[in-house]
Amino acid sequence: MSLWSNIVSGSKLEKKLAIKKETESFLEQYNLMLIELYTDRGILLGSKRYDEMTGVEKFDALNEIDNRIIKTRDIIEQEEERCRRRLKSL
Repeated sequence: MSLWSNIVSGSKLEKKLAIKKETESFLEQYNLMLIELYTDRGILLGSKRYDEMTGVEKFDALNEIDNRIIKTRDIIEQEEERCRRRLKSL
């Protein structure tokens, strides 16, 4: 392997590491958000207030949290796919 190919591979490795680090940093915040959303959902389900709600109110309250969970998971999946595409393009 020539010196030039070592330099090129080193820069590719650095780019890959930078992409992974950037993605992990981005995803960390969204994973924390997911934990909070699941916690909120559990707290709601175990609350006295939830027991006092009507069926429609229960549905609306859970649906709001569940929609946020779905959106957050979609963002995470999109970012993971974006990272895979960026890594593949190198």
